[in-house]
Amino acid sequence: MSESQTPLVAWLIQACETRGLSWAEASRRAGLSQGTISAIVRGTQPGLEICKGLAGFFGVPLEDVLRMAGHMLPTPSPAWPPELVALVHEVESLPAPLRRAVIKAWRAVLEGIQAERNLAGR
Repeated sequence: MSESQTPLVAWLIQACETRGLSWAEASRRAGLSQGTISAIVRGTQPGLEICKGLAGFFGVPLEDVLRMAGHMLPTPSPAWPPELVALVHEVESLPAPLRRAVIKAWRAVLEGIQAERNLAGR
């Protein structure tokens, strides 16, 4: 994140890049006007409805988006296991196409685990 970027801007840029979406396309898919993400990147403070749209489309908790947008106080960072931190740093150092592939694979694994848990809970 550059010094001038807010946490929300840095996250939006990364989230769009990871999904291979333009800002305009991501805005539309989030149910927002085409220029919404571009306006946020340029410094516009998003309101609650825009934060809801972004949270819903990107699949993150609304509270996280509200915190990144400065509407809520940050929560203390969890103590991540060192192995997880190391993996994240390795993935961050990959070229964008490989990073997207790794994230997609992680999501597939996590969805498989969740599906197994759901079956076991029946």
